[in-house]
Amino acid sequence: MANLIETEIKKIVDCAKSKNQDLSDEKAFNILVCSLLCYNSIEYEKNWYDINNENITDGKGDGGIDFVFYDDDNSKVILGQNKYSENVDVNVATAEIGKILNTLIDFKNGNTSDYSKVLKSNLLNVTDQLNDENEGNIDIVFTSLSLFDKEKVSSKFAGNAEFSDLNFMDNLDLEKIIEDLQSGLEVVNFFSFDIDKANNALTFSSDTCKGIVVNVSASSLKDAYERYESKGLFNLNIRRYIKSKNVDEGIIDSINKTKDDFWFKNNGLTIACKHFDVDGNTIKISDFSIVNGGQTTTLIAKHLKNKSDDFYVMCKIVKKIQQTDNASTMRFFNSIAEATNSQKPIQPRDLKSNAPEMLQLQKLLKDRGYFLEIKRGIPVHRKYKDKRIKNEELAQLFYSFVIQKPGTARSNKRSLFSNNRNYKQIFYQNYAKDSNKVDFLIDLIELNKRVDNAMTNFKNRKANIDMTAEQLNVLNNSKLAIIALMGFIYRVVNGEFDVKNDQLDSKLDNFSYGYFISNYKEDDIDTKVEDLVFELVDHIVELYETEFENGQVTSISNFLKTDKKYLNTILEKYNIKLKKRNNVDDLINYFGGLFVNGK
Repeated sequence: MANLIETEIKKIVDCAKSKNQDLSDEKAFNILVCSLLCYNSIEYEKNWYDINNENITDGKGDGGIDFVFYDDDNSKVILGQNKYSENVDVNVATAEIGKILNTLIDFKNGNTSDYSKVLKSNLLNVTDQLNDENEGNIDIVFTSLSLFDKEKVSSKFAGNAEFSDLNFMDNLDLEKIIEDLQSGLEVVNFFSFDIDKANNALTFSSDTCKGIVVNVSASSLKDAYERYESKGLFNLNIRRYIKSKNVDEGIIDSINKTKDDFWFKNNGLTIACKHFDVDGNTIKISDFSIVNGGQTTTLIAKHLKNKSDDFYVMCKIVKKIQQTDNASTMRFFNSIAEATNSQKPIQPRDLKSNAPEMLQLQKLLKDRGYFLEIKRGIPVHRKYKDKRIKNEELAQLFYSFVIQKPGTARSNKRSLFSNNRNYKQIFYQNYAKDSNKVDFLIDLIELNKRVDNAMTNFKNRKANIDMTAEQLNVLNNSKLAIIALMGFIYRVVNGEFDVKNDQLDSKLDNFSYGYFISNYKEDDIDTKVEDLVFELVDHIVELYETEFENGQVTSISNFLKTDKKYLNTILEKYNIKLKKRNNVDDLINYFGGLFVNGK
C-alpha cells in the first residue's frame, strides 16, 4: 500500500482520537474515500462531522453500502463500497456490487426491515432529493487497494437499470487525487508544443487581445499532461475534469478508432497565457493554463498508446496585449470559457467563477479578512482556515436568510447561479457601494460558523442539552430551514415584521442590512445560538412527525424540499406559535441581541 494512503489514514485515526473516538483503519479508509470523492478535500478536521455522521453507513445491515452522498453539483446520488484490502478480485467485486443492487431493489419496493436505521435514514434522504428530471441518477463507486479486471466486472452489470454509472477506484487513483489536493495554485511556466506544419497558424488580434489557432500534436499534449497535470496545467480552467461516461466514451472511441477524424469531431482546446511564439514546427507558450479542454486533454493523455498513433487537435491560444488590468483579462477568459465549453455540461456556478461581480465580492470580503471561494478545486491559504466560504454556500445562506426560500437553496442550488433572477437577488446588490451589505455578509458568515459549531456540539453530545435521535436526524438535514427561521427572527427583532399584525406573504420583502451578531458583546453567545438551534429543530420535528405519520412525506429531505412547505407549514406555524404563546417579547429579550441590526 502506498505511503500517501497510509499517511492519510493515520491522520484520520489521530483526528478521531482527538475527539475521544477509537477508529479502525478500515473505518478510516471509508472516511478517506468519502472525503476525497465527495468533498474534494483532505481536511479531515473540517469534514469529520459531516462525513462521520451524515455519510458513513458501514456496519451491520448496511446492504453493502459503506457511504451515501448527494452530489448537489450534478444532482445525483453516490453510493460507495470500500474494501481496505489488496486482495480483492473480480468475484469479490461482483458480489459486493450485486449486494448494493439488491439493496436498491428492496428500498424501491419498500422492503427495508432488514436494514440498519442509519442506512434507511441516509439512503431515503438522498434519494428523496432526486427530482423527476434526475430520478434514478445513482452512481456506484467501488474502491479498493487492489488491481483487477474492472472491465470484466462492469460487463456483468451492463444494462442494469438500478444505477446510472459504475466506477472503480484503486490505490493509484486515490494517490493521484491526494497529490492533486496537496498541490497549490500555479500555472505552467513554459512548454513547447509540436504543431502539424511549420508556421501553420491562423492569427487574430484586437486593440486589447491577440490570439492564434494551431493544430497541436496529441503526443505533445500527452507529454504536457504527464509533466504538469498537477502543476498548473488546468488551474485557469473554470472547472476540473469531471467524469461523464457518455461523453467520455465518445472521445475515447474517436481516439482509438477514428483518430484521423478527431480534428473534425472535437471542439479542441483553449489556452490562456502571457506569451506565445510560433517557431517552425513548434509553438512555445509561457505562463499558461488550459482554460477549456481539460476533458479532451485528460482522455488523450490516458488513451493515446503510442507516438506512432499521433494525431492533431485544434488549439486556440489567447493572451491580453496589456497585462496590467487583471480584472478585464479574467472577464475575457471567462467569456470565452462560457462560449466554448459546450462539449460537456458544466455547472452554473463554474460559469460565474470569473464574473466581474464575483471577483469584486471576493475582493471586498478579502479586504475584511474573509476568503470567498469562487472556483472549484482551488486550494485556499491556511490563514483563511476559519474565515472562508464557498460562493455556493454563501448563496444558499443568503437565499434562505434574506429571500426566505430554503427549499430552493437546498434542493435546487444550481438555480441560484443559472436562474438570472435568483442570481441577481444575491450577487447584484451593489456591495461595493453599500458597506452595510458587506457588513451583513460578514455576520451571516459568522452566524453560519456558529450554527455549524452548535450542530457539531449536538451531534457529539457536547451541547447544554441532548437531542433525541429524531431531533438529530432533522438537525442533519434542516440547516437551511433553521437559517431561514433565523432570518425571520431577524425581521421581527428589527421591526420589519409585526407578528401580531403583519401577513407573511406581504411583509417578507422588508430587509435592512448591517452588522448584527458581531454587535452582541456578552460571553454567552454560543449558548444562545445552541438554545435557538434546539428550539427551531424541535419546532421542525413536531411538524415533520405529524406529516410523516399521516403519510404525507417519506423522509425529512422530502419534508424540506420546497419553499411552499417552508412558508405554509414551517414558517406559518412558527408565526402562529409566537402569537399563541404571546412570547414575542421573550423571543426578542432572549435571542434578540443576536440579531439587532447595528447599522
